[in-house]
Amino acid sequence: MATPSVDEQILRSMQLLEPEAPIRMVEPGEVIFQAGEHGECLFGVLEGQVSLNWSGKGQELLGAGRCFGEGALVQSGHTRHGTATALQPTRLLVMNREAFLFAMEALPMFSLELIASLERRLKDLRQAQAQ
Repeated sequence: MATPSVDEQILRSMQLLEPEAPIRMVEPGEVIFQAGEHGECLFGVLEGQVSLNWSGKGQELLGAGRCFGEGALVQSGHTRHGTATALQPTRLLVMNREAFLFAMEALPMFSLELIASLERRLKDLRQAQAQ
């Protein structure tokens, strides 16, 4: 049995701490959020694929088990820096700031997993831009 990735661990923690968390269904081509919008939640991809475009400064393709939108949870009044669009029929797990704060208190490893996920994504973006 393979060790779950950091993002998979984040999704498991989200589901464990908030079993009734909202699930958002998104169709291909549907915009999840746009750059410049106010952000209020973190998303975890349960199924499907999402393109996260960083306003001409790079793009990420995020599949099942990946998380995005973390900035909205750590910064009050956060403005989204990128545009997220579904590429396939996609199921998203949604976590708001209140549930996030509870997760940090109840499961301290959740915060470290989130930081590790962000660090890996930044490293991948830097490598992609260097090519």
